[in-house]
Amino acid sequence: MNKRFGNTSHRILRVNELIKREISEIIQQLDWSENGLENLALTITEVECSRDIRIARVFFIPVGRKNSKQIEEALEGKKNIIRRNLGKKVHLKYVPELRFIEDNSFEEFRKTSELLKTLD
Repeated sequence: MNKRFGNTSHRILRVNELIKREISEIIQQLDWSENGLENLALTITEVECSRDIRIARVFFIPVGRKNSKQIEEALEGKKNIIRRNLGKKVHLKYVPELRFIEDNSFEEFRKTSELLKTLD
């Protein structure tokens, strides 16, 4: 957890969870039809805030076989709207800059598991 930003305080962990929950709700409420993603379904797997809470890396996994690059581009295109809505919902000194990143950890786990099965 929080590999890039180093050790994490309990406060940052709470903020990470708060931002994760609120962004998940905000994303469900937005209109994605202009991006060709009418039924956008994704899971926010993790949020990692920097120590000063000015940057938040938001990891997501698309549900189904959606084009993850298209989803990432759509999220990047709407990140200012998402950030503005987040600012209305959370009471923090700063609303972090959002960076959306596809979470490949489950895919990497699946590949590793398959590789280990072939060794048996």
